Amino acid sequence: MAEFAWKVRKGSGVRRFSDGLVIQGRREGALDLWICRLGEGKPPPRELSSLVPLVAACVSEGIRRDTGVVSWLHWPNLVTVGGRVVGMASVSSREAPGRDAGMVFAVSVDCFSGVPLGFPPGLPKTSIRGELGVEVDLGLLREKILHAVDWYYAEWAAGRRSKMVARIVPTISWMGSEVEARVVGGGVLRGRAACLDDDGSLVLEVPRLRGLETTTLGPGDVELVLQYGERPARRGAHFYQ
Repeated sequence: MAEFAWKVRKGSGVRRFSDGLVIQGRREGALDLWICRLGEGKPPPRELSSLVPLVAACVSEGIRRDTGVVSWLHWPNLVTVGGRVVGMASVSSREAPGRDAGMVFAVSVDCFSGVPLGFPPGLPKTSIRGELGVEVDLGLLREKILHAVDWYYAEWAAGRRSKMVARIVPTISWMGSEVEARVVGGGVLRGRAACLDDDGSLVLEVPRLRGLETTTLGPGDVELVLQYGERPARRGAHFYQ
């Protein structure tokens, strides 16, 4: 597969959508990226949200390949090192020419900022410098992440989603364990994280009076997943090294 021709610019967000445009933010010590890609047709919100774990997996893969640090996909949208958040991802839709969908993959990685970057509460935070002890080159990390996005998105667009799911499941540290899923709108589900289905949704085995019941949670249904018994971090708590 030929390398996609990304167009990298500096800025603070996407003002005018263009396929392959990458806006890199200016926050000191942070790698903020807004990555523009076209998709066929107008995917419904649930299908769009299925891309979120894939983009987060690209961040994790980019960190691993660039630094050697063992990073994990904390489904659905976070990247962790040693149980601490170092990055996150999101996906949004944008107006695009013609009938195709415009999508923006937003990525943030704390490389060496030393200050909170707005990661969601619930888990402690860290930076790549905090794990490595040295600062990393933001440009090199960006290229590793974009290389991963290139491949993952091509597979997603071609419909080979089971192949991608099989690739990312081993990078989820708590898969197969008892977890607590905090759902959007309130409420908590506890059960065993059995697997991800081909759409990237989490399949939970929830104990009921008559035995186990299988529940499927889409990436857009969940705010945070914690391994059962893990104490959530206090709001505003950070653990920078």
